[in-house]
Amino acid sequence: MKPLGSSLRASGAFALLLLSACVSPRGLPAFRTIVGEDDAVRARVERAIGEAEARRTLRAVGKLSVTGPRGSGDVKQVILVERPARLRLESLNVLGQAATLLVTDGERYAFYDGRSLDDGDVSSEVLRERLGLDFAPVEAAGALLATPGPVAWPALAIRARGLEREVSFADQSLRFAGDGELAGIESLDGSGAVRWTAQYEAWRDVPGGRYPFRVVLSFPETGLRAELELDSVELNPQLETSLFRVNRGATP
Repeated sequence: MKPLGSSLRASGAFALLLLSACVSPRGLPAFRTIVGEDDAVRARVERAIGEAEARRTLRAVGKLSVTGPRGSGDVKQVILVERPARLRLESLNVLGQAATLLVTDGERYAFYDGRSLDDGDVSSEVLRERLGLDFAPVEAAGALLATPGPVAWPALAIRARGLEREVSFADQSLRFAGDGELAGIESLDGSGAVRWTAQYEAWRDVPGGRYPFRVVLSFPETGLRAELELDSVELNPQLETSLFRVNRGATP
């Protein structure tokens, strides 16, 4: 394993949360454009959005594996999410103590890198500026809750590969596995370039609904990839507001 170094501390708590491209594995046939399934695909998309909106909060623990231009490594990760933009992303050392911590209540953020605490007002660029992740907090919360963004029908294209379906809109593409589960979200900028992708696998029933126990996040522009293998998931727990704040002067 390469040393984590400062880059993992800087991208750790949050990059560790986040994603891998929804790219087809080598050897599989390409998706092909199809017609005549608009109603069925729309029902699948709307079901996924409805199920996702029922996931209001999340508490999860697992192993986070991160790779990037300046290193790679594994850490134990604790994730707390509350809509619309509250996050607590905590990487633990072997003693179970916070090695890195990022929290935001949607208005203020605090980031602890294991040595010092940085805090300030939240902006859409704060995660990119602090962690190198092209992700606004509200997008991060949505991705971690496996929530597609708003959609505008009709879709630009519907493609198929066997029983899988891929649905393209102006600002995102959604991919569904053959069993109908949401398998991936690809976020696009105004030019159609990929900003970030999220891949969801190993969906299981848990109290409060269903959730993917493997989440892979990637950011093509920064070259970061984070793979989250979860051990425990709790949907819609009651989360205290204080969990999303760090008071300056306090030790995380």
